[in-house]
Amino acid sequence: MPIMKFALFLLGSWTEPEADAQSRIFGEMMEQVEYAEELGFDSIWIAEHHSSRYGICPSLMPLLCHIAARTKKIRIGAGVSVLPFYNPIFLAEESAMLDVLSNGRLDFGVGRGSADYEYGNFNIDMDTRDVRTQEALDIILGLWTQSDFSYQGEFYQVRDLTIAPSPVQKPHPPVYMAVSRTPASVDVAVERNLPILTSFSTPEADNLGLFSLYAERCAAAGKDLPVAEMPYFRFVYLDEDEQVAREYPRQSLTWVRDLATYRRTLTHGDEINVDLDHWCRIRPTEPASYESELEGTVYFGTPEDCVQRIERLRDEHGIGYFGASMSFGHMEHARVMRSMELFAKEVMPKFRK
Repeated sequence: MPIMKFALFLLGSWTEPEADAQSRIFGEMMEQVEYAEELGFDSIWIAEHHSSRYGICPSLMPLLCHIAARTKKIRIGAGVSVLPFYNPIFLAEESAMLDVLSNGRLDFGVGRGSADYEYGNFNIDMDTRDVRTQEALDIILGLWTQSDFSYQGEFYQVRDLTIAPSPVQKPHPPVYMAVSRTPASVDVAVERNLPILTSFSTPEADNLGLFSLYAERCAAAGKDLPVAEMPYFRFVYLDEDEQVAREYPRQSLTWVRDLATYRRTLTHGDEINVDLDHWCRIRPTEPASYESELEGTVYFGTPEDCVQRIERLRDEHGIGYFGASMSFGHMEHARVMRSMELFAKEVMPKFRK
């Protein structure tokens, strides 16, 4: 049986009213990153969000460079850089510098983004995001691998450019493509020979459906399936007491779900000062129940429960790389660290024999 790999995903949620809490949040994130390396996680991944309490990391490269300076061997994942929001030349340079500073530990996740209001705030037509994403990725890959690179696109142009530094990893750092629930996004990843990233907040049946569709498309195109390189992310919280494990994250998961749902109603501005309780009372549709999410989306339970669920993922769906998002919403730092410890000491060893 192949040895599985394990990742830790960090959101950086900001739930308190005071902005002073943001420094503490980043400090706790760094402690979790360092502990993940100590515990033997293979990688960490950070999410990019803009003007949001959901996650307060608007620019990944500076934060990932900071992580590179505080770690030695754990791989460092961008999960993901929203390409239409960047000048691709600048992002190619910054990401290459991160790969150098980390001694070749960058995993570069890219995507087109899904928040209307972020596009509205950047004054970018959301209908152009597919073309912008593909052009930006063409340019980044070209600048990483070629000298005197030129490119003529609809939105971006490059003429006879060589960047410095160039990435340590050859031919370039691993690139992952975030996919949505549409076959078209999966087809783009297959066409480019890229492993995919899926959301940890999507119901498990939908996520596994995307993995199956990706496998079918790879097989139809005669391409190898890079299943060992595709982290399958889930919300995770572990405790020795099953009832505690299932009940403690309720407030945090509910906050995450409610805020994410509200964000999808915005076309500009932000959700930082929204009265979320008031919006929940007047929202047009009711969300899925917490109990249904316990069964179909999240991994909240004892270490033994988690082992059984990951075994099913491996044996029935071929998952070889599992990612846990443990710090979200109101989750207390000490409890997150304990959950990480339980996962690393009682779950991960079962899949590394």
